[in-house]
Amino acid sequence: MLTRLSQVYLANRSLYSSIFALSSRFSSSYTKLPFPSSKLTQSYYYHASDAPLLYHTIGDHLDQLANTYPNHECYAFKSEGNKRYTYKSFLDEVDSLAASLLELGFEKGDRIGVWLPNTSQTCTMSYVASKLGLIKVNINPAYTDRELSYCINKVGCKGLVMRPNVKTIDCIAILNRLVPELSEKKHELNAKLLPTLKHVILTPGDNEQHGKIPSYIPSGIHLYNDLVRKGAGKRQEERRKRQSEMNGDTPVAIFYTSGTTGQPKAATLTNFNLLNTSVPMYYTHPEYMSRVCCPVPTFHLFGEGGGTLNINAPGYFVAFPAILPDTLETMRTIQEEKCTALIGPPIIWRDLLNHPRRKEFDLTSLLFGMIGAAPVSPVLLEALEREIPVKEMSQVYGQTENTGLMVMSIFAGDNKKLRFASVGKAMPHVEMKIADKNNDILPIGEEGEICARGFNLMRGYYGDEEKTRNTITSSGWLKTGDIGYMDEDGYVYYRTRQKELIIVGGLNVYPVEVENCLLEHPCISDAQVFGIPDERYGEIVCAWIKAKPNTNIDNVEEIKKFLESKLAFFKVPKHVKVVESFLPFMTQTGKVQKFKLTETMVKEILKSF
Repeated sequence: MLTRLSQVYLANRSLYSSIFALSSRFSSSYTKLPFPSSKLTQSYYYHASDAPLLYHTIGDHLDQLANTYPNHECYAFKSEGNKRYTYKSFLDEVDSLAASLLELGFEKGDRIGVWLPNTSQTCTMSYVASKLGLIKVNINPAYTDRELSYCINKVGCKGLVMRPNVKTIDCIAILNRLVPELSEKKHELNAKLLPTLKHVILTPGDNEQHGKIPSYIPSGIHLYNDLVRKGAGKRQEERRKRQSEMNGDTPVAIFYTSGTTGQPKAATLTNFNLLNTSVPMYYTHPEYMSRVCCPVPTFHLFGEGGGTLNINAPGYFVAFPAILPDTLETMRTIQEEKCTALIGPPIIWRDLLNHPRRKEFDLTSLLFGMIGAAPVSPVLLEALEREIPVKEMSQVYGQTENTGLMVMSIFAGDNKKLRFASVGKAMPHVEMKIADKNNDILPIGEEGEICARGFNLMRGYYGDEEKTRNTITSSGWLKTGDIGYMDEDGYVYYRTRQKELIIVGGLNVYPVEVENCLLEHPCISDAQVFGIPDERYGEIVCAWIKAKPNTNIDNVEEIKKFLESKLAFFKVPKHVKVVESFLPFMTQTGKVQKFKLTETMVKEILKSF
């Protein structure tokens, strides 16, 4: 049964769609005839669509929504005392903060790091960045000193938005170690370790009164609430002028992605990428995403596109249950807000399915479930539709480089075999192909590299033209590095990754980064890091290490503790094994075959049960 809000959408869909109209479109007097229907013989599919692609900015889009539906509620942040926004109240905060950032001297193209969990401020910053032409750099709030400094220095962040703590992580202590100059400066910085960083903006943390901060926080920091208050009604003509200089192709966000060689890369996305990726469900299934529960972290594109930016569809609403994933709060939010959709990687869905208190909550409002960011088992999808129950589960498949979304299995409709076995069909306006080593299209059913082309393709890796050229072909195809095949109806089937990237609960772990940290240990001479399958997380991290001559490693738990001080928790290996040699697993050229390490580790674990 449709919710009342969904019925309003359907009854007024033409009115809602008018907000998307940017220019008149041509019309023809001739009768349009469809192409003959036929099954595919080559692994290429293009999803043609009458839905318009929008060329204005996310900031302009918010202005239109607030002008048309000023009193419509668009956000609820349950962990902030059930803080709620209408389109108008959200716009007011965005414009006030934008005015203060202008006052601080932020220019078009400046990068501003957002080192936050799921809070109202990270959503605000997405729209502020669009209005001022800034590039919001999304940083995992679990990152430690080393990882934070890399993210800031890689792209030269001028500002950093953060909170005092994220649960037990003392963010102020981390910042103090990186920027001891904070206690010496009033506001503008000149830090040796973070040379481009000039401004730090502090948002409220846990257990704080609104606008209050602990006394131990250094003086060289701007308070977020003060900036919003001081910017209210000021410099709006200057802000509007700056905003008018932006367009769909203006870069607006950086999301870090990991490969298998080198450090994480900074994928740069535009207004055009993000705006058009956030609204396709509005045109095909408007009632499904009308009230979304988003436990997914917004530093990840899954949370940004399906959560923060979901309000770009007219009249939609998003509830964030907690600052970090919390199954109990997720269920409570679905019940209280009568959410029609839940989005998340398999770990979030699996934890919901297996929670001992699940049946205490009324989850019957759920019409739709979106699952992705990690391999998904058909057994899990079947159980979710049967046990929760969710009317329709849909897999999504994408990469950071194409705004997180290439294909969706929702287009299979009632065909569960297609919806559960495939990752789906190309989303509207996107081309998909399966290619051989020469980038030529393969026949239907043959395995090759999954490639995509369309409006959602990133601008490139920030400051790295060579890696961009290696990832995007001269004809605009994204080479995913993933292996799969296509059927005769255009559905894509994911097989495996070419890369050695480990995905833990939807979060990327780069093996070389962990290996480099292991090699800093005084007793370790060599290290190999790889992933093994895990029912809950999709994959978990494993490490095999070799001791230096005349040393012994008797306690692998000590190795884990060593890494915990250097890496985010999800990167720390769950299994550590000491080996005498890697020779049995090496090629003739001396390269370790990590798939053999995975196979051996899995067998050893199974034997132990």
